Amino acid sequence: MTLTELLKPQLILTRASCTSKDEFIAKLAELLYGNETIPPLSLEEMLRKIQTREEIGGTLLPSGLSVPHARIMGYEDFVLVIGTPNEPLFHEKLQVRLMALMISSQSGGPYYLPTLAALAKISRDEEFLSRLCGADNAEEFIQILKERDTELA
Repeated sequence: MTLTELLKPQLILTRASCTSKDEFIAKLAELLYGNETIPPLSLEEMLRKIQTREEIGGTLLPSGLSVPHARIMGYEDFVLVIGTPNEPLFHEKLQVRLMALMISSQSGGPYYLPTLAALAKISRDEEFLSRLCGADNAEEFIQILKERDTELA
């Protein structure tokens, strides 16, 4: 499976209007709960799990890629929700330019680490990352991403 095959257009939010990293996480989580097989906990519980993980250690890379995530006991799936803010957000002196919210099983499953590695690699290419962040919609985001599609398994 490739990164673009893993993505679902209905789980991509481009040019989101938000003012903080936490607000952006909440928007992506709400998108998940509105469109996907819902993890076995409420949206509020999911946001608490993500926030707890964020407090343990940052998931924001210097490139501007933020990867908030939660591993859920009893959830045997992997889902990726991608978003770009309308304007770069600042969190602890770093910009959030691309956010990849990942929800997985307790073990992370077969896609968690390969997806993280693929996204980190993409985020290090400033020109390519800028093009992704400039996408106007999910279809355009996927078309750009296909140029650097990465095999995950």
